[in-house]
Amino acid sequence: MELVEPDTLMMPDALDAQEDAGYLRRKKSVPVRRSRISRHLRVALLAIAVLLPAGLAVWGVATFALTSPLFVLTSPEDVVVTGNHFISRGEVLAAVGLPLTGKLKTGTNVFRISLDKTREGVESLPWVLTASVTRILPRGLLVHVTERTPVAYAEVDGQVILIDREGVPLGRTDNGVFDFPVVYGVENLPSPDDRRARLALYLEFTRQLGLEAPRAGWTISEINLADAEDLKALLINGQQTVQVHFGQTDFLQRFRNFLSVLPEIQKTNGKLDSVDLRYRNQIIVDPQSPPPALEGRVHGQP
Repeated sequence: MELVEPDTLMMPDALDAQEDAGYLRRKKSVPVRRSRISRHLRVALLAIAVLLPAGLAVWGVATFALTSPLFVLTSPEDVVVTGNHFISRGEVLAAVGLPLTGKLKTGTNVFRISLDKTREGVESLPWVLTASVTRILPRGLLVHVTERTPVAYAEVDGQVILIDREGVPLGRTDNGVFDFPVVYGVENLPSPDDRRARLALYLEFTRQLGLEAPRAGWTISEINLADAEDLKALLINGQQTVQVHFGQTDFLQRFRNFLSVLPEIQKTNGKLDSVDLRYRNQIIVDPQSPPPALEGRVHGQP
C-alpha cells in the first residue's frame, strides 16, 4: 500500500473546480419587455404629429393668400406689360380681362388668376407670337410678350394688311412705319408650309435686291408668288413700270442682267410691259400695247 502525501491528495472541491474551468455555464437570459404599441402604430402617430401641424399651417397660409386684401388687384396699373411695341397696352389688358384705366369694381386676387389661361388669352392676339405671365407679390402681374415681325403687306379679304414670315395676318398698327411691297398669291394657300415656303422665296428676293434696286433707282412695288417657280416683281422707276419674271433663283444676277440690257431694249421697243429673265441666254420682252384707236368719230365732226 502506497502512502500519499497530504499535499498531493485532491479534495472533492478541487475536483469540481477543475471540471468547471473547462466548461462555461450558460448565463441566464434576461427577459426583454416588449412595448405594447406596435411599430406601425408608432409610425402612424409620428406622421400625425408631424403632418397635421404642417397641413394646418399650409391651410392657414392658403386661406390667408386667397382672402387677404393684400393680394387683390385693384387697378390696371397693377399689371406690368413688357415687350410690346406694335400692340398697345390696352390690347394686352383687354386680353387679360382688365380695363385700361380706373379702379376695378371688384378686385381680383392674384392667386385666383389662372396664369395658363391668361397667357393663352394674350397669345390669341394676332401680333403676339408667345407670352409669359407671372405674379408680382403682393399684388401685381407681369405680362411679357414676344411679338411677330411683319415682313410684307398682303391683300386679305379685300384689305391690304401686314403679314409675318409664316403668312399670319397681323392687321394694321399705328406704332410702326413700314416700307414693304404688297405680296400676292399667298392668301389663298391652304397649307402653312406652302405659305412659309413662298414667303421664304420673297424674303430671299428682297435680301438680294434690298440695296441694289434702290441704288439703281428702282422701287419694288408688288410681288406675285402665285407660281412657286416664278417670282414676278412689279418694278417702278419714275414713270416707268415693268413686270419682271425672276424665276426662283439668282435674283441679283438676273436683275443686273435686266439693267444691262434695258437701254437697248428701250431703243427698239419703247415702253415695256414685262420682261422675262428666267432663261439663261434669252430675254423675252413684252412691249406695252399702244392705246386703242378711236372708232365711230372723226376729230372735229359729230
